Amino acid sequence: MSILTDELGYIWDWLKALDFDFVDCYNPGLSRQQIDEIVKDLPFKLSDEIYELYQWWNGFAFDYNLAVKPFLFPEQLSNDVPITFGSLQDSVYDYKTILEATKGIDGYWDKKWFPIAAYECKRRLYVVGDLNPSPVYLWDVDCLNYTKRVYKNLTSMISVIAECCELGLYQLVPDEYGEKDDMIIRIDEEKLELEKEIYRRYNS
Repeated sequence: MSILTDELGYIWDWLKALDFDFVDCYNPGLSRQQIDEIVKDLPFKLSDEIYELYQWWNGFAFDYNLAVKPFLFPEQLSNDVPITFGSLQDSVYDYKTILEATKGIDGYWDKKWFPIAAYECKRRLYVVGDLNPSPVYLWDVDCLNYTKRVYKNLTSMISVIAECCELGLYQLVPDEYGEKDDMIIRIDEEKLELEKEIYRRYNS
């Protein structure tokens, strides 16, 4: 078992220990053959880490009635809104849609950028095709041609999140933009410096 799978498993166990019902709303993992079939039309190869990710679980099966919002790829370093890990099929569709919509707009979206998570249509985490492993970047639609390197690779990103879970940096709070009983997991603001220290350790 790899470090990535170990750390994903730790986050999963942490969520289950908190008794969040949304852990049952993830799609079952895919086989390598299934992934090959889904991504066969992409003009690049995805990294081994991305294969491993979708073999673990195939993203979140959206249920907007959940009282607790999905948690796996929080992006507190840039924004306090969690970015949802969607299915591989959704990511391929998202990729093709963005590529078509931005055709002819230089510097807006590169054909080797592959989204693995999104918050509505506002921001995405993406990897770069044909890099193995690939860095993980944050793309924000409001920044147009500005993109930011966020993590050294997927393993480093998941390791940061797992350690933040282990050290109690996340807390369950009401979602100010949701319904009355909606809850969301966010970083404890008093522990932001510790989160940055953990981030630097895995991404130096």
